[in-house]
Amino acid sequence: MVQKKITMKKTSSKKRKVTGESASVILEKEKQIKIINYPVLSFILFVAALFIWFIVGLMFMEMAVEENLCQIRQKIVKKPIGEVVATVAGENIYMSEIKDYAKTIPQLADLPFETIYPQLLETVVSSRILKRGAEQAGTEDLPEVQTALALAHDQIIAQAYLDKKLSEMVSEERLKQRYQEELKHFKPAKEVRAKHILAKTEQEAKDILIQLKAGASFEMLVAKYSQDKSAPDGDLGYFTQDMMIPEFARVVFEMKKGQISEPIKTPFGWHIVSLEDIRQSSPPSFEDVKENIKLLLMEEDIKKIISDEKKRLNVKIRKPKI
Repeated sequence: MVQKKITMKKTSSKKRKVTGESASVILEKEKQIKIINYPVLSFILFVAALFIWFIVGLMFMEMAVEENLCQIRQKIVKKPIGEVVATVAGENIYMSEIKDYAKTIPQLADLPFETIYPQLLETVVSSRILKRGAEQAGTEDLPEVQTALALAHDQIIAQAYLDKKLSEMVSEERLKQRYQEELKHFKPAKEVRAKHILAKTEQEAKDILIQLKAGASFEMLVAKYSQDKSAPDGDLGYFTQDMMIPEFARVVFEMKKGQISEPIKTPFGWHIVSLEDIRQSSPPSFEDVKENIKLLLMEEDIKKIISDEKKRLNVKIRKPKI
C-alpha cells in the first residue's frame, strides 16, 4: 500500500532589520500591536486550528480507507501455496499456480495433469520472464497498453457479473422444464443406419461392388478402399434424410434394410452403401441434450439481462456522424 506522506511546512519569520530607524518609530509600531483585539484574534486562531484539524483528519481517514482496501484485496486475491516448482528473479512459482492456469484451458480438462504439466510449467515460466522484462522496460505505462488493460478489466468484471447472474438463473429444474416443453414439439421421423465405402472413382466403386457380390467382407473393403477417414469402419450411425446431402439421402432412403446400393455420386466421390437398419426416431434423453438446452437458455438470459440493464440505466444510443 502506498501511503500519502503528509508534509508540514514551517513558516519562517524574517528577523526585523533596523537600519537607521528611529526609536520613536519603533515605539509607535509597538503601540499599534498592543491595540490588537485579543478576543477576535483568539477566535480567528480557533477557526484556523479547526480547519487544519478537519483537513488533516480527512487525509488520515483517506489513508485508513486505503489501508482497509489493501487488506480486503489481500484477502480476495488467492495467494499461491504449496510446492515451489520454479523461481524467476527470486520470485517463486508454485504448483498451485500451474494447476490454476490449467483450469483456465477447457480443452485440457480431460487430459492427465502429469502429461500436460511440463508444457504448462514452461508457459507460466515464459510468461513470468516476459512480465519481468515488460516491467523493467516500462511497457505497462505505454498508452496503448493502459488502454488494453482497461478494456480487459472491463471485460473480466462484466463476464464475472454475467456468470454470476446466469448461475442464479439457469437451474436444473428450469432445464428439465424447458426439456419437457421441447418434447411437445418433437415429431418422429424415419431414420436409417448405414455403412458406406467412399471410392475415388466410379470404376473403383464398380469393382468394390463386384467384390461385395462375390462375398467379400464389407468391413475388409472399407479398410482397403474407403477415403472417409472420419468413419474408419464405414458406419455412419443413424440419421434422418435432412441430415445428409440430397444426392446421397435420396438414394439411401429408398433402399430396403440389408440392401447394398449401386455407386452413388456426390461431391465427395463415389459411395457404395449398405443399409443396416430403419426405424422411427425417438426423442433424445434429457442427459443427451442437457448442455444444448443450457446453452439455449443462457443465450436467452444474456439478451434479457442486457435488455433489462439498458432500461434500468436509461441507455441512449446516438447515431454518429460518419
